Amino acid sequence: MDKIELLADSPFFAEAAPATREAIAEAAEEISLANGEILFSSGDQADSIYLILEGALKLELPTESGSRVLGHPGPGRTVGIIPLLGEGTRVATAYAEGATKVLKISSTMMERLTDSLGDAMTPVIEALSNRLMRRRLGMVLRDSEKFGSLPESILNDLEGRVDMINVASGETVCSAGDDSDALYIVVTGRLRIWTPDAGSGNSLLSEVGAGASVGEMGVITGNPRAADVRAVRDSTLAKLPAAHLHDLLSRYPEEINRLFVGVIVGHFMGTGTKRAKARNTAATFALIPVRAGLPLRDIGETLKKSLDAHGSSIIMDSERCERLLERPGIAQLPFDDTRNGSFLGWLNEQESQADFAIYLADSDTSNWSHRCLRQADHVLFVGKGGDSPDIGDIEGALLKTPLQGVRKTLLLVHAPETKVPQGSLAWLEARQVGLHHHVRLGDDADFDRLARFLTGRAVSLVFGGGGARGFAHVGVMRALQANGIPIDLVGGTSMGALIGSQTAMQHPADQILEDTVKLCLDGDEMTVPMVSLFTGKKFSAGVRRICGEHTVEDLWHRYYSVSCNISRAKVRVHDRGPLYRAVLASNTPPALFPPFIEDGDLHVDGALLNNLPVDIMQRYNEGGQIIAVDVDPQNDMTTIDPYEGGLSGWQVLGAKLNPFAQKMNVPNLGSIVARATAIGGIAQYKNTLAGLADLYLSPPTGDFAIMAYKDGPKIADMAYDYAMPVIEEWRKANGAA
Repeated sequence: MDKIELLADSPFFAEAAPATREAIAEAAEEISLANGEILFSSGDQADSIYLILEGALKLELPTESGSRVLGHPGPGRTVGIIPLLGEGTRVATAYAEGATKVLKISSTMMERLTDSLGDAMTPVIEALSNRLMRRRLGMVLRDSEKFGSLPESILNDLEGRVDMINVASGETVCSAGDDSDALYIVVTGRLRIWTPDAGSGNSLLSEVGAGASVGEMGVITGNPRAADVRAVRDSTLAKLPAAHLHDLLSRYPEEINRLFVGVIVGHFMGTGTKRAKARNTAATFALIPVRAGLPLRDIGETLKKSLDAHGSSIIMDSERCERLLERPGIAQLPFDDTRNGSFLGWLNEQESQADFAIYLADSDTSNWSHRCLRQADHVLFVGKGGDSPDIGDIEGALLKTPLQGVRKTLLLVHAPETKVPQGSLAWLEARQVGLHHHVRLGDDADFDRLARFLTGRAVSLVFGGGGARGFAHVGVMRALQANGIPIDLVGGTSMGALIGSQTAMQHPADQILEDTVKLCLDGDEMTVPMVSLFTGKKFSAGVRRICGEHTVEDLWHRYYSVSCNISRAKVRVHDRGPLYRAVLASNTPPALFPPFIEDGDLHVDGALLNNLPVDIMQRYNEGGQIIAVDVDPQNDMTTIDPYEGGLSGWQVLGAKLNPFAQKMNVPNLGSIVARATAIGGIAQYKNTLAGLADLYLSPPTGDFAIMAYKDGPKIADMAYDYAMPVIEEWRKANGAA
């Protein structure tokens, strides 16, 4: 057979038009080799593929013990790879077996033909890209925790059975209820998995990246799909049909059954008695300026420095891409350009060499800016604090690109001297984003906090209610700070909401203790008990004095409080609007203070239904660590003097005032209301044991009365002494220095 006929039989060139194959044959270089002569060596630059015309080659892979023969390809076979952009490296050495003749097809030649023949080269480019993706699949499988232990022969068999498919950002791979007809292995990109939830519509199960597989449980059991799977970004998947997997089982029963057992055990470990956390495994982040003029490079560099604390990271922008590839204009390729697949493959290759990638958009609506959106697991729209909150020109144009399934966050960047951000609510009302963050330009601590959020490593505190016992939260904060554990977001109920708000404002622990003790000891004005015993005016004024005019959206740290909506018999979460209102809504014990009015509904102390809102924190801190602080003892008021037939308040008051009368051990009205209100925390205690909290702290507050506000400093010191060794042990167990 002549070289044109061999090209027609090659899977790389078979789909090309005859004229295209003739052009390739004419442009390619024929090389003759003597027996034993080396065509290329392991470690050489991979810049060509070779079609064997006559004779044969021996491929050897270097190993620790010497070398291993990979095969003896003959006429019509193609060896080697072409990185269609950038550089690659040979992994094997090729020797001629006897007199051998090959046709060298170089990347430089392919570029020239692509420029001259245009779309006629598309089938060839796609076939070569598929070859690169299959090579990538081989690497992914061998690095995979799930498939990596399989013998080489089985991996090779598996690779030959898959179909390589490309899915666009936002495209659905499979839906709950579909037949489980295949499993999918992520070669490049990222998938998001949602499971139907009768209560809330959908619940995020996890996100998976390169090397992970989805759908295998349904294929093994034969049950329909249990979840929806959608591409977060442009992705390449290897699809293994169920029939092929079962055929592999019949050929290699021991090894594939072991694989099945691992899948099933992993599945049930994730869905057992402990409720699995939603995982945030985003690895590529796009920084999109709302408007031109932002120092996006400086912002990206500072973020990179913070991400480097959790793994290696790279910054990709249009200028860097063109410099590395030495091809002006390559970053601005249209998506329908013949070379687009090659460029996408090169970008994926760059990403694979780091744990995180930061894509910096241009300062206009260029093709590169659009590509940043399509490459990202998480898009951050970057605005300048103090600017107009309206949708910017760049942002508005890029938002026309579908971003279904992609995380979207607003990042407001402030001047270094900024004390408190302002006007955040207007920014949020103008756009649909999941979260927002504030950072000061050049402030490492702010960017460290942002990096923890982006990578699912944020540390959150949940403070429970408990009256004066809530001063234990201050001691726990001191212990966390002494152990070098950051606090990234705070949520709480009742006294926990009050102390948590000051934590979110970054007030020092000593100031929080002083201000809160004073607030509680100031008392309040009694009133005719038509609605409540106290007016609540002094307490409301005190809370407003502490919180100032801050809004929840303007805090450096995210914050929420919880109240009980007695008008609608449900929990209400307060994470927007004036901070003092969020605190007051959660600090209105029924009968003692009048209900708080919000949106026309009556709200009372959140402890009534959720005294330790750990479950709510899970919505805000996806994949991060949750520290729950429960200051309400499980048993309380257990040594009370018996009384029958009713109890007169005059009798209790007389026993208290008369020095000769026997004292009566009965709780006062405030303690009874506070304890009854906090019963909701008992149910939430079960949630902490069900795995929602990573660290559960329960300072021994039982020796302090609920109303013992004057003992605030003692309670804080006690909690510090309790928490220090517990936190230190937990920190060491989690690998901290």
